[in-house]
Amino acid sequence: MRRAARLIVALDMADLTEAVQLVKGLHGLIRYVKIGSVLFTASGPTAIQRLRALGCEIFLDLKFHDIPSTVERSCRAAVRHRVAMLTVHTCGGREMLSAAARGIRSEAKRLGIRRPRVVGVTVLTSVGQEGTTRGLVVRLAHEAVRGGLDGVVASAHEARAIRRVLGDSGVIVCPGIRPAGSDSSDQRRIATPAQAIRQGADFLVVGRPITEARDPRRAVAGILEDIRAARRRV
Repeated sequence: MRRAARLIVALDMADLTEAVQLVKGLHGLIRYVKIGSVLFTASGPTAIQRLRALGCEIFLDLKFHDIPSTVERSCRAAVRHRVAMLTVHTCGGREMLSAAARGIRSEAKRLGIRRPRVVGVTVLTSVGQEGTTRGLVVRLAHEAVRGGLDGVVASAHEARAIRRVLGDSGVIVCPGIRPAGSDSSDQRRIATPAQAIRQGADFLVVGRPITEARDPRRAVAGILEDIRAARRRV
């Protein structure tokens, strides 16, 4: 049976105080937040600590891509911060991906805690056009599986093809999610929440339609209703 899709709010802002206030305003509606390069560069591990203290599960999206030993150590450090999920770049190669998975499993076992999921970034949603990148994304999904990752990050346009690679247990995280009528901004391969659900997404990453909304709480409530409605139709 497929899992219910979950919303991740992308906190792509440099001001940690602003991020904390936004999350407080969404209390009771959200569970997962994304800390990416902007917020982490500005505030570092403090951002993880502050947001975990508010009850959030952290998706650490730093897209590790380096030699295998460096990525393994980076992943071990992320485990110590008790994040729920983190990203590496699938184009780093199978040895790097295996090192990431190995480091996460080993460090979580050493600490006696539940390990975070590790998912591989395939092709950014700001690159390419619908249909033109599918073959590459599928090949990278195969690399993720062979490297021992839990799943991949990809646009909803490739999710159905990826599901055939990952099977039901694999995790598909879809960024570039825009409610109907939203500005696509610099994203190209975008989808509405309903479209992503129909394609088989497990996590939907939404940033600016929430963080730049006049009423972020209302924006989140609308997206959650779209998710529930789409699930009823699947």
